[in-house]
Amino acid sequence: MKKTLLASVLILCTAASLVAQDVIYTANGGHLENAQLTGVSDGKITFSMQGKTVTFQRQSILLAFRSNGNFLVVSELGDDLPKAEQRLQAYLSAPPLAARDYLIKAVPLTVIPATISYENQTIVNYATPEGKSASIPKGELLGILYRDGHHTLFREASEVAPLLIEVRNKLTKERSDGKSQATVVTVTQSVSVHTAPVPVNPPSAQPPTDTKPLEQNSAGSPPAVTDATDARTFSLSETDYQLYRKRALQKVDEFVGYLNIITNKSLPTTEKDDAITEAAKLFMPAATIEVTSKNRPGARRFPIKEYLTRLKLLPYSSAKIEWTNIQYIKEMSQAADGNYYGVIAGEQTFMGYGSQGNNVIYSDVTPKRVRVKLERYHVLIDGADVAKWNLLLGSIGVSAN
Repeated sequence: MKKTLLASVLILCTAASLVAQDVIYTANGGHLENAQLTGVSDGKITFSMQGKTVTFQRQSILLAFRSNGNFLVVSELGDDLPKAEQRLQAYLSAPPLAARDYLIKAVPLTVIPATISYENQTIVNYATPEGKSASIPKGELLGILYRDGHHTLFREASEVAPLLIEVRNKLTKERSDGKSQATVVTVTQSVSVHTAPVPVNPPSAQPPTDTKPLEQNSAGSPPAVTDATDARTFSLSETDYQLYRKRALQKVDEFVGYLNIITNKSLPTTEKDDAITEAAKLFMPAATIEVTSKNRPGARRFPIKEYLTRLKLLPYSSAKIEWTNIQYIKEMSQAADGNYYGVIAGEQTFMGYGSQGNNVIYSDVTPKRVRVKLERYHVLIDGADVAKWNLLLGSIGVSAN
């Protein structure tokens, strides 16, 4: 029942809150508007929405915003229940964030106090607290906190949430100190970031850091990062960068291959189920797939495994999915958290066949985008701390039609 309610509401959600209201961001990539956190218990969190009280596991909720601009990263609540209750109440009773706009720049992680004078889909023009005019491309921003309490996120909540912890600490300090200048969020050590690969002078015969497939746990998630500071200060060599850049494109091809196994009616169910499991391992845990159709207006989003299961059950005698013109539209670059992010685009052709097996009864061609994440983690090998990189796909749009 809970899953049904959440899924039905997510269909109506957009990527940003355009008016001041309470918003909750979920781990499956969606968000719930006019939803307010109300309580916390061991491993669970409660919120009100559309006059109903709903309880979910804490890991299902990433982030919450109040209509006054304040926000809470749910992972901060912690396991100590009395302290978690205190933190939740502090969030619910906090005064409005500020009487100004805040631009959150991604690299370096920076909070820019501003008065926005104009914005469109690509740029923001604003005045600094000193009255000087300035502008910034939206592609450089994680998000915007507006003076009226509403907000916009330009990246997935799963990527933004950990960084908002540091952002809020700086906002709180600025509010208490009465400062107005742009504030660079402090990290433990300096962050090395580049938008194109920069060699770090490894030995010429040195092989790439990791050329073997990475092991994953049973849920398909990467091993936990054991040293966040090191992860944010390490950059790939030119050789490794090109290796992972190519591997990301191969991951997209691999995913499309699984799609065609899943839709192949001549294969046994066990083989298709295995393909679903393996395909899900290619993705970030909270990734979703956008579904569109010529026969139905709008778009819907589903968690990866749910979408793949639906795909297996399509009523066509067979189906074929192809991706062409696969290329980067945003090269992988290192963000403030030390991980690399990029965007790959392709043109998807879907064809569903009738009972004759060669008569196409439905087809469409749709441009798609795939987010890519390259994250660093550590393993112990013979007592030595060894850095590894794990490449995952993020939320994409693939039509189930």
